[in-house]
Amino acid sequence: MKNNPSQPPTAAEVAAYFDGNEDTEYQARMIRECGQRVKTYPFGRIVTNPYLLACHHRFCPDCQRRRARNWASALRSVIDRESMPASESDPRRAPHWVAIILPGVPCDASDFQNLLGTLIEYISIARSQPFWRYNVRTALRLLKVEIHQGADRKLQVTPTFTCLVSVSRDLLNAQIQGRLIQRVQRDWVQPADPDSWPGPHSFIIPTATTRERDILQNKVSRMIESHYPHSDRQTFLNIVEQFKGVKTVAMYGPEGTPFRPLSISQADDLRYEQEYSASRIGEDLPESMSGNRGLELLPWNLKAQLKAR
Repeated sequence: MKNNPSQPPTAAEVAAYFDGNEDTEYQARMIRECGQRVKTYPFGRIVTNPYLLACHHRFCPDCQRRRARNWASALRSVIDRESMPASESDPRRAPHWVAIILPGVPCDASDFQNLLGTLIEYISIARSQPFWRYNVRTALRLLKVEIHQGADRKLQVTPTFTCLVSVSRDLLNAQIQGRLIQRVQRDWVQPADPDSWPGPHSFIIPTATTRERDILQNKVSRMIESHYPHSDRQTFLNIVEQFKGVKTVAMYGPEGTPFRPLSISQADDLRYEQEYSASRIGEDLPESMSGNRGLELLPWNLKAQLKAR
């Protein structure tokens, strides 16, 4: 297995994690055959519909690369739109974006799901407070998971949220004056041993020039693409199990922003995950082929087609 965390694994390498186990072998086939016309899951067939070529597996590198580029492109469109002058007489107004890094507390792999739930609850509580609600216009929340060896040589899992936040001028001034990070530290989880913990930190994201936005777009795409760790097989499968239903990327902000297109929605991928990890029916198949589902259970990209017939 590849151990370079900066380089995402190939589909074959990820599929190998799922090989050799009766409960996960079918997922290995899904990932290995992603993008190919010849499929063996859930039975041998040739796919002619281009919408059914992707496997939509949460950990497929090819599908994740597509998601990452779509999210990064959507973020770029938001920043570009904010930078446009309201009229020819108005000066170009530079958008105010701040990155807030929220590390979790290192934990055993078996406690990973509980820790994730706790951290997401902290974010939810903070969002409801006037300080954040009135000063944050739009935010893109990214989740990255890292694995390292603890002092007792046991593997420790650390989830870290990176929030890319479009803020008011008041919040930008708070960042410049150091008051923003003080508020973040107050609202975030506190570890039992803070001395060995990096803690939250924040910084201003340069977005004034085209080059700066290009750099940000590429960096966000890479962060989303390589959000999960490369570890031993058992730890990886344990994390995969606890990742179920968790959005690795989330958007907070007003309805109707460019973050909302169906092309980058995770709802479909989460439905696929529920399907292939529970029933194994094969949600990439139309009703006429699987024969054991109603219209309400069809995948997103077929339901509209059948209704239109």
